[in-house]
Amino acid sequence: MATKLQLSVYLLGVCLFSISFLVFVNATVSFVITDIIHQRKDIGDTAGTLGFADELLALVACPFWGLLSDRIGFRLVAGVGYAIIAASLFILVQVTNVYPQLLLARLLFSLGASCASTMVTAILPSMVPTTTSTAGQQPSIDSRNQGPVRGPHDSRHAHLAGFVGLFTGVGALLALGGFLPIPNQLQRAGVTPEKALADTYYIVATTAIIVALACYCGFGGAATTSSVRSHGPTSVRSVAQRVSNTFSYIPTVLKLGVTQPSLGLGFLASFVARSSSVGISLFIPLYVNASLCDNPAQGVEDVKAHCRKAYVIAAQLSGVSQVFALAFAPIFGFFPLRHRHFNIPLIVATLSGTVGYIFFARMNTSKLSPPLLAVVSLLGISQIGSIVHSLSLVSSFVTERRPTKQAGTNDAVADDDDDHEETTRLLNSNKEAVETHEHLQGTIAGVYSFAGSLAILILTKLGGVLFDRLGPEAPFYLLCIFNLGLLFAVVACGALEVYKSRGCK
Repeated sequence: MATKLQLSVYLLGVCLFSISFLVFVNATVSFVITDIIHQRKDIGDTAGTLGFADELLALVACPFWGLLSDRIGFRLVAGVGYAIIAASLFILVQVTNVYPQLLLARLLFSLGASCASTMVTAILPSMVPTTTSTAGQQPSIDSRNQGPVRGPHDSRHAHLAGFVGLFTGVGALLALGGFLPIPNQLQRAGVTPEKALADTYYIVATTAIIVALACYCGFGGAATTSSVRSHGPTSVRSVAQRVSNTFSYIPTVLKLGVTQPSLGLGFLASFVARSSSVGISLFIPLYVNASLCDNPAQGVEDVKAHCRKAYVIAAQLSGVSQVFALAFAPIFGFFPLRHRHFNIPLIVATLSGTVGYIFFARMNTSKLSPPLLAVVSLLGISQIGSIVHSLSLVSSFVTERRPTKQAGTNDAVADDDDDHEETTRLLNSNKEAVETHEHLQGTIAGVYSFAGSLAILILTKLGGVLFDRLGPEAPFYLLCIFNLGLLFAVVACGALEVYKSRGCK
């Protein structure tokens, strides 16, 4: 079981700052282009290219960091990830051109940021106390041997996942209200814009160094370093060999995602959650701007006035959605599975998204109104519900104990080293063994983050094309389809469990 210090480092360090640094860089990279490099043309195109390259690298980096944490422990990996973020923040304000310097610096940041986001998921199972069993005692199995019955242990995963959603949301607010105003405050004190931005990056980089040290020092102890402890002293050669062997875990995790409904739903919910984040942060402002700024019949002064109004409305709509997301994060966490078979909170989240995106695409966003605010609140609820319960599903799957056919047998990773032997236990006099997937938790976290990064790539590119060719409401219909697909999957998995529980084969 994790100590209070370890849990504090996880929530106040890893979860809080995993999103905070990302929001800061995304919000200020255009100023690096204009104030540091002094480029005045094609700023949007350059920023978009950097963001696209960022996500492409994240697709590869997220599974890699997860694999690495399975082999050398997430204490070291988390510390290294935030150290890379700190180094990249220092480098980002030293560049003199976009290509290759700024691109390489942004890719270095992506490498660290993907590590931080993966560790949020990878560390979560170790923060929840594992169900203990003694000789002659069995984990709760239903009467027809359909698998473990979900109970208090699964609730603890949902509770902690709710706090994870809350602290990541607070991290975004920290970036918006804490980091981003610093350049303006420095300029008011007489500092030039270029130096003010550079000094801000140095301040944020120093914060990243502190987080890296907190992760490395705070995560000491057996509860969070089992993969290091179990192997004893490690050499560079042995670590390299283990990393090489662990790449065989990826096909195993992908197969589990197909064959185990709870894990598959966790991956799918991660996809929907990240796509919703992009929809709220990117396409809502674009939609409002299109309704107010893109009217050729307006005069120049009218366009300026309406565009200023569009900025205010877009910020208010996004703010309302995020306020509701923060408010509902602990609510979703403390109301986990309310039914034996159906994930009711995830059904509520997907219904909110399906209804919310349909109505938002058909609403007038040129002025604020109570119905419009109610609809964007549904979007925030949908987003945080998908985040919290995707984390809960993945974390519960990792630590859930399942009976095996034969003690010492690992059907999932039969030809790997001795990791799985440490996760089997003898429960009764018949020597019946149980297994968990704790030895795969980093790899599972990597695939989970991969699904989220894939969602961002698909929505930004496909949604952007649909926005230009079909209309500004098109990306929201696409998001509605994503939510509807997840809703169908949740209901189908629940119906399958009901079918099996009644003895049907």
